[in-house]
Amino acid sequence: MLESENLPATAKAVLALLQNDNAEARSQQLRAFGADWQIRSAAAQQLAEAGLSAATISGIDAASVVTDLLLGYAAAREEQRTRHWQSHLVRRVQQLDGLHRVISAANSTLDMDASLQTVVDTVSEVMRVDVCSVFVFDQHRRILRLRATHGLNPRAIGEVEISLGEGVTGWAGQQGKPISVSDVRVENRYQHEPLLDEWAFRSLLAVPIILFASEKHSIETLQGVITVQTREPHEFTHEQISYLEVVAGEIALSIANAQLYQQTDARLHQKIRELTTLQRVTAALASTLDIDELLALIVEQAVQIAGVDRADVFHVNAASRPRLVASYGPGRTSGVEDLIVQVLKENRAIAVPNAYTDERWSPVQALAYREGFHSLFALPLRTGDRITGALCFYSYDPRYIEYEQVQLLSTFADEAAIAIENARLYEETQRNLTIKSTLLQEIHHRVRNNLQTISALLTMQARRIKPNTEGREALEDSVQRIQAIAAVHNLLSRDDLGQTSIQDIAKQVTENARATLLDDVPIAFEITGDPVQVSSRAATLLAIVINELVDNALDHGLGENGGTLGVDAWCVNHDAFVQVRDDGPTRPPVPHRVSTGLGLTIIETLVTADLGGTFELKRDQHWTRAIIKFTPAEFLDE
Repeated sequence: MLESENLPATAKAVLALLQNDNAEARSQQLRAFGADWQIRSAAAQQLAEAGLSAATISGIDAASVVTDLLLGYAAAREEQRTRHWQSHLVRRVQQLDGLHRVISAANSTLDMDASLQTVVDTVSEVMRVDVCSVFVFDQHRRILRLRATHGLNPRAIGEVEISLGEGVTGWAGQQGKPISVSDVRVENRYQHEPLLDEWAFRSLLAVPIILFASEKHSIETLQGVITVQTREPHEFTHEQISYLEVVAGEIALSIANAQLYQQTDARLHQKIRELTTLQRVTAALASTLDIDELLALIVEQAVQIAGVDRADVFHVNAASRPRLVASYGPGRTSGVEDLIVQVLKENRAIAVPNAYTDERWSPVQALAYREGFHSLFALPLRTGDRITGALCFYSYDPRYIEYEQVQLLSTFADEAAIAIENARLYEETQRNLTIKSTLLQEIHHRVRNNLQTISALLTMQARRIKPNTEGREALEDSVQRIQAIAAVHNLLSRDDLGQTSIQDIAKQVTENARATLLDDVPIAFEITGDPVQVSSRAATLLAIVINELVDNALDHGLGENGGTLGVDAWCVNHDAFVQVRDDGPTRPPVPHRVSTGLGLTIIETLVTADLGGTFELKRDQHWTRAIIKFTPAEFLDE
């Protein structure tokens, strides 16, 4: 039989509990002792042995004692397991809730910075870490750039860049798999970045953000790296690593979409800027028809729209050899003729990204070494199917012309070619117009001289006939009509476009009529109205008509007592009106000349048949009016 003094401490504690005579209370105490024993993570076998020893000494049934101890132990263990699972479930719920927030943030906006900031804040909270950061991968520069962080210096966002393979973060991006470091101070790959203020943090977990992850890692699918850090050294569990991998997978697509949106938005804005520039340039090219001014404007605008250092325009002469007609920018560009000939021959753009190493055109290499131009780009100038020249761009820096820029420059070249062609056509038209105007002036001058000669001959013939006879009056009327036509040609011989105004015609006719009046007949001439322009053909017809009306007024209305004779012209919409008026007697005296009615017949025929207008005679209290209506526009193109 064991002595109580030799019992282990645990058995003595149990023996003390067995001194309680109340069986129910003793059972509760034993179970409580068993639970406490489990909480201290002690072995169940040791507890059972202590119960057996104490029961043997106290004489109490050993089975009941051990049973109560183990029941308490088992109950505590189950309660501990329950709490563990409850804690685990709570943690999983938190993780799922955090993942839901991450997904919502990733899908709710295309603003990458705002979305990623929500992600790092959520991950820090769910994983109970001190720091969470996201580095986004730049595919063109092959670097990781900090875009969002929780716990590090916010001023480092957008400033800190890490190359692939550099440090733990760059290593994870390069390897395409999670990298866990329990203590960065003993990790050789770790590199401290002063701007991040991260020296106080010891552990680091870096997980690559990969779009459509597969067993074989490809840099083309890398979107970035997400990292978490703690202040104390920490071994990240498999559960933590898996969770961060899930987060990385969820934000990979959102980063790709956001970057694609930013690229598309940037391209769209670039397109808008290019189209705006092209519209401005097109308007500038259309602002002048002076060929020299236009060529200077084209090369200046070409340098600006292409972002190069120099631009040249070449013209194709009759021998199909390029001739430099305009330049803008520094340097001399002799030596590119062979390149331009090839552009014209193949009717396509040719790029020379590196003139120093391109052996296709040796003069271009010589130009590169002489003037320092590194890259060249030339394209043809076309109007329809005809090549009129070429446009060449030069850059001191290495330049690769992308497809979209080629399209822009091609559109600019087409606009420039059309503008040059229009300017040349305008110049040629102006030259031809000058020649035509000179010829017309000479023709009108010669016609006028011939008419004056005929008028002189008829005047001489009329002097041989007795006065106041029908034959002499007919010759005199013919002379006046011829002189009216000659007066019109005199006007047209001084005009550049073969046109004159009704007022000028009326002045010439009335001046001729004034010269035939006797001094004792006081007649005042008035010419009023709008400056109505008419063509040479209409002017000749109007001269004859106005001459007949003036002659009729002088003979029948004003010939005896004088008065006022007026010629008025005005426009209403597209129609012109010519009025010849006199204030002579309403019933004129018997004319001293014999009227044949030929004048009125001539007037009506010329107005209706030739001018396509109408003729009307009116009398009122003060005036006798002859009114002609016709449309001048019908004669302007003749």
